[in-house]
Amino acid sequence: MLVIEEKVLHDLEKFEKCATDRDHDKKKAVADVQSLLDKTTTVSKKKDSEITHLHKELDQLHKKLEIADDKAITRYKMSVEYKSSLHMYDAESLKAAIKMTKEWFVDDHFGDKSR
Repeated sequence: MLVIEEKVLHDLEKFEKCATDRDHDKKKAVADVQSLLDKTTTVSKKKDSEITHLHKELDQLHKKLEIADDKAITRYKMSVEYKSSLHMYDAESLKAAIKMTKEWFVDDHFGDKSR
């Protein structure tokens, strides 16, 4: 009977050691997964921050572009070229030329298609 008890005791010790090893492996796996999750979260937050920063820069570029259009028009109107055009054609003839061009464009592109 003593031999059987020793064998059972020995098997029980082996089982406990195996259970302890599995528990250790499980804890290590959980720690590894948590570490990966933490790294992924950190990278994700960094990328979100970068995206937010890029959106802000894009908005600033759009605003600069809008202002640049206005500034370009203002600079052109202050240029010698624009002033000489106004002197060459007085303002009334310039308005008439624009009106005539507009009428031509409308007739040519939206007028009678049978011509």
